[in-house]
Amino acid sequence: MRLIRDELGNNMTCGASNVSFGLPDRPTVNAAFLPLAMHAGLTCAITNPLEAMVRRAVLAGDLLLGHDEYAMRWIASYRADLARTTS
Repeated sequence: MRLIRDELGNNMTCGASNVSFGLPDRPTVNAAFLPLAMHAGLTCAITNPLEAMVRRAVLAGDLLLGHDEYAMRWIASYRADLARTTS
């Protein structure tokens, strides 16, 4: 992924769940993989958007990679999750 990003400058799409094929607890493996892949240059992941752990991992990756200015998406997501659990 780094080679494609650094040498070719291309955007990249990846079936993110392929990394966990056949493994137990796939959402955890996918959630760990996504921020690493984002750091290496992944720009588009094909993944299950209904999996909360995967969504949080992407948001955290964006935050830690500096793609979420002032942590606004992270905070908004946290507040929305908090509102859902307290109502």
